[in-house]
Amino acid sequence: MDRIIRMVINIFIRQVVSRGINAGINRATRGRGQDRQNRDDAATPEQRAAERDQQQSVRRGMRSIRRASRFTRF
Repeated sequence: MDRIIRMVINIFIRQVVSRGINAGINRATRGRGQDRQNRDDAATPEQRAAERDQQQSVRRGMRSIRRASRFTRF
């Protein structure tokens, strides 16, 4: 009997944890990817270019940080 109760509780806990993880991911991404096509159509070419430039500069910065961190490890 104890084993059956434990199995049911584990199933319930797994479902709750899974829902929590999914809710957290959705909250963190704020639904990105679901309506990306609609947002891209609404953006002007200048806005898309500015966003692309910003993403590239962030990527360059992260790459330089990773390269610099190679020399600080011992």
